[in-house]
Amino acid sequence: MPVDMKLMIASTFARMAQSKQVDKITVKDLVEQCGISRQAFYYHFQDILEVMEWSIWQMIQKALQKSLQAETPQKAIEEFIRVSVEHKDWLRKLLSSQRHIQVEHIFVEAMRSSIRQMICRPESNLSIPYEDLEVALTFCACGTAGAVFECCKNADVNSEQLSQKLYRLLSGNLFQENS
Repeated sequence: MPVDMKLMIASTFARMAQSKQVDKITVKDLVEQCGISRQAFYYHFQDILEVMEWSIWQMIQKALQKSLQAETPQKAIEEFIRVSVEHKDWLRKLLSSQRHIQVEHIFVEAMRSSIRQMICRPESNLSIPYEDLEVALTFCACGTAGAVFECCKNADVNSEQLSQKLYRLLSGNLFQENS
């Protein structure tokens, strides 16, 4: 069975990040751990940042596939939170690295792309005026990513409860006027 080299490199990177600061992992260290040549690494990735970017996109895509099968928008949000919590130690390491700004940007853009796909799928009953779409996507992606980053700081996260709160906020039902 052929080896998925990109996945092997990314998995090795994630394993190394468990015991070593992300900023201290070099291409040399990574190729030694993988047992591959530098040329093999550079065939698949330009640098360590691209390994992180690809890994985050893979994580988000996994959540997206599950969220697109969810019965409700709230369950879709819950899938993103669940997958993020599953990888929270790794995310926390990435967010504490010197490249945290790039990591945050990658995560927000991945969330933006995923939310766009969720909104635009034919069976979705969500609708938003075209002229409001970009602002809404930015707001939802940044807000959801920020909530995920915060929940990654906590030891115990209730994915269902957080998804309920985010859904109420995003659907406009969190704030109630006093009568």
